[in-house]
Amino acid sequence: MRFPFFSNHGILGLNARNLLYIRPHNPRKAVAFADDKLKTKAFLSARGIPVAKIYARIDNREQLRSFDFSALPDECVLKPNNGFGGEGIILLKGRKKGLFLDNGKEPISTKRLIEHIEDILDGKFSVNGRADTAFFERILKPHEGFAPFRPAGLPDIRIIVFNLVPVMAMLRVPTAESNGKANVHQGGIGIGIDIAKGVTTHATQYNRVIRELPHGMPPSGITLPFWEDLLLIASRIQYTTNIGYLAVDLTIDEEQGPVLLEVNARAGLMVQVANLAPLRTRLNRVEGLTVTSPEKGVRLAQDLFGQKVQRTVYSETRPQLGTRETLLVHGSKESVEVSALLAPGMLERTVFAPDLIAELRELGGVEQDGVESMYRVKFTLGGKRLQTVVYEEVPPLPGVRAVIGRRDLTGFLIDPSKKEIVPVVLRRKLDVRAADRLIGQMDRELMILRHVKPLNLREERRRIAEDPLYNPLFLYAESSANLDDSTKKLEAISLDDSPMGTLLQKKRRELFLRMELIRARGDAERFTRASIALFGEPGEALTRVAGEHFFGRTACDIPPPASAWMTAEETVPLFEQSLKAYGLHDWQISVRDTLVADCTVGWKRLYLRSGARFAPDHVSSLVAHEVETHILTLENGNHQPYDLFRRGFAGYLDTQEGLAVFNQNRVLSPYHEKRIGPARSVLAVVYSLHHSFARTRAYLTDTLDYTPEKAITKAIELKRGLSDTSVPGSFTKGIVYFRGLRAIERFVEGGGDIRRLYVGKVALEDIDLAEQIPDLKPPLFLPSFMRLAAADQVVRTGSKKQKDDEDHDAHE
Repeated sequence: MRFPFFSNHGILGLNARNLLYIRPHNPRKAVAFADDKLKTKAFLSARGIPVAKIYARIDNREQLRSFDFSALPDECVLKPNNGFGGEGIILLKGRKKGLFLDNGKEPISTKRLIEHIEDILDGKFSVNGRADTAFFERILKPHEGFAPFRPAGLPDIRIIVFNLVPVMAMLRVPTAESNGKANVHQGGIGIGIDIAKGVTTHATQYNRVIRELPHGMPPSGITLPFWEDLLLIASRIQYTTNIGYLAVDLTIDEEQGPVLLEVNARAGLMVQVANLAPLRTRLNRVEGLTVTSPEKGVRLAQDLFGQKVQRTVYSETRPQLGTRETLLVHGSKESVEVSALLAPGMLERTVFAPDLIAELRELGGVEQDGVESMYRVKFTLGGKRLQTVVYEEVPPLPGVRAVIGRRDLTGFLIDPSKKEIVPVVLRRKLDVRAADRLIGQMDRELMILRHVKPLNLREERRRIAEDPLYNPLFLYAESSANLDDSTKKLEAISLDDSPMGTLLQKKRRELFLRMELIRARGDAERFTRASIALFGEPGEALTRVAGEHFFGRTACDIPPPASAWMTAEETVPLFEQSLKAYGLHDWQISVRDTLVADCTVGWKRLYLRSGARFAPDHVSSLVAHEVETHILTLENGNHQPYDLFRRGFAGYLDTQEGLAVFNQNRVLSPYHEKRIGPARSVLAVVYSLHHSFARTRAYLTDTLDYTPEKAITKAIELKRGLSDTSVPGSFTKGIVYFRGLRAIERFVEGGGDIRRLYVGKVALEDIDLAEQIPDLKPPLFLPSFMRLAAADQVVRTGSKKQKDDEDHDAHE
């Protein structure tokens, strides 16, 4: 879609911008100041504008030759001081064998790093072509408010300020096409923003209006957090620098909140394309107005250029604090209360005393920021939850353990007459969030599949392949978790009867069952009892229905020819494409030879088994099963207020695997072999409960029609957890697929909305309880077929309404 409405007057072109705004309002000295990132950041930081921490700078080759790269934190970003358009920037994320990883992926040699810095020093990336300075800066991480846009890097918000009035703004979203840079000329997405409300409006890419983001979600109607703070910062920067026509590039960091990236004295004009609005008209409206303060400039912007909003009455809406307040510092084990002094006129950054840092470290309340004496913390102040970085040093006043600096007091009013309610003592308190974090930590330590994976799997699999009568002897590693200590920690958690407290009580009971299963490894009888307690056993009704489903089939698709099958390595591009379609840029695919299953999902990684073979329709079903179910629910759960939604409710496996099979069946033909897989798995569990490994393997091939290779894999799945597999016993997890599928089918047949199950890794039986939790967010991701179905429903509903209206008019 092009822009026919731009035939109107009011569009600002480059010549008009230079002649009417840059030349008269931005003297050469001001432009040079804006181009120098280090100078502007140092100047503005000293005046209260939040900026990213700078770790080091290199001004010349002599400094480069003596520079110690090992002194840098493991994660930082290398930038040219006078760079433009995102050129010359390298994200250094992690180290491998002493070498930095370029964007967390490939190692970058010290030689290449030095050569790149030499290019920076020579001015290769400089806006004016002159010699430049290289510097290392803290990597900013996108705030969760950017999650709906699925950026492939760090988004930024460009705000055009003139006469202290923010006249227009756009969000710039990095994409795969722009190589993770927020540059609209390189394929990034520009999204207009309603100045009054901070709500996104229109989106453009490659000078065309787009109705959907790359992952299929609409770009409009999303409210950006900290909006008024962002406008105020932009106006204050103009007030401080006196650059008359100014573009301010800001972002929102997950810990710091709003942060300045850079200022620009000759910004481009794509902002008016993103907003579908002429910039010159707005500039003309504010030129000549008397604007005495940044606050007034923000109010004018909201009144003139956005939908009318009620003006903010700061004295009523902003939290009021006294000079002493109580912080609730959130730790992974407990939350703690500590009295703090508020000193915006004394300190820029918040300071915690060394003894307080030591106490909080024991409770998981602080995390080192990569620099000595700097720590990341999360605390609640005046009812507002903050993530920030604090310094460890002795406070400037005796008897004070915490002093809050002005950077963390944005959005508050301070009333010196207000008294502190809580006494000046440190108090420990286990709240529901701390309990959620602790149970989540226990859940990570007690992952079942990790504990039941045999140490000697590779060797035993080779012997199994050589001898069909062989019963393997599996060995297991000692549990990395201290089970007795974990039991005591779980027993000590006090939980209420709120919806979240009830869900955590259920999860705790499940973790106790997991620990018994881990303790029972190697003992076939005890392990089988523990597995039945955790996952259930195939009862008579379930077994009967599974038998009818499997043995009652009347036809089966002919397998594709051998030439159509692909290796795990050959399927990687197909899975990468499916991840890219949902904007899952931070997910990677690995091929491993130690997996039991052909395909499984880990944290931000999809694993494929080396040696496995995949037919084309098998890949399509795995995309529906693994990507469009497991990964999307994991991502949605990751954006919920509690870790339980990401780790999984008690009993979530039935819902999760049932939903995965339900989605998988959607892309399979009615007679595809994989459709009988869940029922066949139930029958396999029933048989393995009473027979050895070798006899189970034979049953899988002779009766359940598994191929020899698949029979080996399935038999290992059934017998893992046992040491001597010549005896009866089974890992019964395999029944959840068919049992879960039947539950999902009943839910859908009863009119249930399957989208409710995408808020995270929830259990169907607890979805009503989950929806009572405050701050529960709608699913960020839905499979494409669900979005299309919803859109089609909207169209049908609209068409029906139009027809009803027409019939009504005809009747009238």
